[in-house]
Amino acid sequence: MSITQQNKVLVIHFILYLLLGTLIWTINVLGQISFHGNVFFPFFIRSLILAGLLVLSYYLNDKFAKKNKLNEGILKFKSEFIKKYFSGSILGFLLIAIMWGILYLIYPLEILKNPGSKIVPVMDIVSYGLGSILEELLFRGFLLLASVRLFGKTGAILLVSLLFGLFHLPGFGLTKQGLSMALTTFTMSLLFIAVIHYTESIWTAVTLHITLNLLLHTLGFDGAGNGIFRIKFATSNINGLFFTLVYEIVVIAFAAVIFSKERKEI
Repeated sequence: MSITQQNKVLVIHFILYLLLGTLIWTINVLGQISFHGNVFFPFFIRSLILAGLLVLSYYLNDKFAKKNKLNEGILKFKSEFIKKYFSGSILGFLLIAIMWGILYLIYPLEILKNPGSKIVPVMDIVSYGLGSILEELLFRGFLLLASVRLFGKTGAILLVSLLFGLFHLPGFGLTKQGLSMALTTFTMSLLFIAVIHYTESIWTAVTLHITLNLLLHTLGFDGAGNGIFRIKFATSNINGLFFTLVYEIVVIAFAAVIFSKERKEI
């Protein structure tokens, strides 16, 4: 990689941003651990911490992008783009519907109310809303823009997605479940970046990210049995690898279609 004089400053900011981003997420994790539980006070404190970190992250993204003359426009929330942002939610619903529709053809199922759910919908909406925005800012704001300039579009897409996948690994470790999570989040990052590339806004990826988290974890379409609903299959002979494969194929197909619709460069 040939580094010009101008990009030397960008490399320094890139490394500094990675360090600051790691610090921001570490503080968030400590806040989640210190103030856990589904009662108001700990929920309020950890949400307050998360909101503060989100504001700080936005400030850093905007500052670093401007200093390096990158396209900070993708960070701006614009009222005239509301339809674009809403399309992220529609895309999320469509993706989950197609995925579970394919699974239903192979493994007939029914969706039941989950009596054992401990989900508090309002708290989940706030938590996943703030958390998803923070993740998008940390990975697909300045980090993505800087990576495009330093490594090219393809290199940036792969690097940011790899970092996003590895970011989800520590909670599971080098286990089969952990590697599956890393692969899943890697492909999800491809889709998030495709949406940003097409709509020229990080906020469309934010609405997509929030919608997917709520559908998968809050409503229960991740199949873990912790959501408001649970999935009951007609057979107990379920191939978990097939589930992951369907998910990956659907997500990659969505990303490929969106990337094929040419827009301006990121």
